[in-house]
Amino acid sequence: MIKYRVLITGGSGFIGAHLTEKLIKLGHKVLNVDLLRTQGGIPFINKKSKFIKGNISNKKTILKIKNWRPQIIYHLAAQSASETAYDDPKFDILTNCYGTYLISELAKKIKVKKFIYTSSVAVYGNSKNKTLEENSNIDPDSIYGVSKYASELFVKQNLKGTSTEIIIFRICNIYGPGENLNNQKKGMISIYSSYIWKKKTILIKGSLNRFRDFMYVDDCANILSKALKIKEKNYLEIINLSFGDKYKVKEIIKLLIKASGKKNYRYRRSTQTPGDSFGFHASGKKLKKIFKFKFLKKLEEGLKHYFNWFNKIPTNSSLKKYHPYQISK
Repeated sequence: MIKYRVLITGGSGFIGAHLTEKLIKLGHKVLNVDLLRTQGGIPFINKKSKFIKGNISNKKTILKIKNWRPQIIYHLAAQSASETAYDDPKFDILTNCYGTYLISELAKKIKVKKFIYTSSVAVYGNSKNKTLEENSNIDPDSIYGVSKYASELFVKQNLKGTSTEIIIFRICNIYGPGENLNNQKKGMISIYSSYIWKKKTILIKGSLNRFRDFMYVDDCANILSKALKIKEKNYLEIINLSFGDKYKVKEIIKLLIKASGKKNYRYRRSTQTPGDSFGFHASGKKLKKIFKFKFLKKLEEGLKHYFNWFNKIPTNSSLKKYHPYQISK
């Protein structure tokens, strides 16, 4: 396999840390650019990567990347929570839109071989009773969804007509070891699990019939790493990164209680948060056809691994000490 100089924006984040680990093990040189803003994941810097602390919407950071001259770009850096976008919409728009514009513009200037962007199924808006396909109608119902779709358009505009191959992954809900269990505004599995971890009553915002798709973080990172070898039929591929199974909130709670080993667990209800879509259910048919994978962890199995990780963490300890790669090294 050819070895590349790979940039990962957000390489210390939840998905980014797992992807960085996999690419380094495959022998690639990795530049990790991250702001180290604790959000969805516990920040982790892989010592085998080159690290730059910086904001991708800052042109000084872009210049440092340019001087390193990556051949491949994985653009993961983003404000990645629907609810948080309403707390600070300026940061969401600057990071997701302007940051993506600058990164894709740089990719054009230095003629990178491949540009892989992690978008979101939030660009579709509520799927209602329909399964979302890659050609489904785009109708985001949150600031976050709007910013991710605008970012897709910047990638297409800047790189259209170049030799750079583009893959845009519209990612579903990713969960697993390395999430920030203290963040109550991102990740349905993480939020509900954090209450169990802290031995508190689970707070459920909105209907028990809301639904989502889920994928275990290690499976997500594996797929992203294998994207290096994918030969696009067109200059651009848009792929739903989704397992393809739909779970309602009431089903998720039952699975979490089962994974916790407890017979029952209390929960309370409150109103739905702004920008929180009622349901996403995306098809994984195209993903399975292109990547030809034979096995992914179903939610029940993934939750066992997830609980095995965070059950080792004292609730009064710093999560930084318990990143899964920090534990293993």
